[in-house]
Amino acid sequence: MLRFLGAALIAAASISAAPALAQDSYPNKPIKIVLPVPPGSALDIATRAIGEQLSVRWGQQVLIEARPGAGGLIAGQAVASAPPDGYTLLGGPASLFTILPAQKDKLPIDVNKSFVQLGMVVGSGVMFIAVTPKLGVSTFPEFVALARSKPGQIAIGTNGAGTLPHFAGLVLEKKANVPITVVPYNQGGTMAAVADIMGCRVHGTIEGVFGLRGPLQSGDVKLIGQMAPQREPEYPSVPTVSETNPGISAIGFMTLAAPAGVPESIQRRLAAGLRQALDSPAVKKSYADLGVLIRNYTPEQTKAFVENEQKIWWPLVREFTPPEARN
Repeated sequence: MLRFLGAALIAAASISAAPALAQDSYPNKPIKIVLPVPPGSALDIATRAIGEQLSVRWGQQVLIEARPGAGGLIAGQAVASAPPDGYTLLGGPASLFTILPAQKDKLPIDVNKSFVQLGMVVGSGVMFIAVTPKLGVSTFPEFVALARSKPGQIAIGTNGAGTLPHFAGLVLEKKANVPITVVPYNQGGTMAAVADIMGCRVHGTIEGVFGLRGPLQSGDVKLIGQMAPQREPEYPSVPTVSETNPGISAIGFMTLAAPAGVPESIQRRLAAGLRQALDSPAVKKSYADLGVLIRNYTPEQTKAFVENEQKIWWPLVREFTPPEARN
């Protein structure tokens, strides 16, 4: 009997120790980060730079999977339904956390309960207004004057409906009283909008500088305004919308999130790995080349940042979304 009890206790101890051992050995297989943006985009390039650093540090491959569409909901659902073991992560866009929950009365996921925030992949991506030089304006006040002289005739192409750039356009139209036509590109996003700017089908776009590097360098678009509380140090000559319309700003971001239920020890390892990667010279150079700001936040800081953005955007989104469109 004593031998039997001893064997049972050893077996029970082995079973209870198994999850802890699995967590201690994390990661022991490839990790997947699901992104809501297409391959080759600035956010994709930035995330791959982080993934390369984590792969070297942990000896496990970090894979990037693109699942764009629906304002980040497709990617969000895929990660929310994944096992909470730390091997499937989300590049969480501003649209998923600050737009969709206020835009739709019913979502298949609860963005504040389905995920745990690990850190910031891209922080403070100020939305800039960029237009074709053919429009003949150089500043936001000049753009406003032109738009008011031609109500509805100036078209601004943005990322798809429900994304932050799209709603930033609506804020300009409604809150800043700029009578533009906002055209969301549900297929192709900002890149498709830029192609139409070059083809003279729309006159401008709203996007972070990191998404406009190519057309800015080629001279196909130029910056005339930034939607930030104050001018970004890198662009001191570009006026902010808030200088003439106080309180209007739009700042994009992308967090690294995991499904709710991931063990805390794995959360800590992931968060620490992200912060170390962001602090590496290779990632700093990659981000600088893209024009992406590093905001090396802790999980707690990231959660607080997202919640603050929700307080700003949820009332605006509800105001701009007709009741019949919320189903």
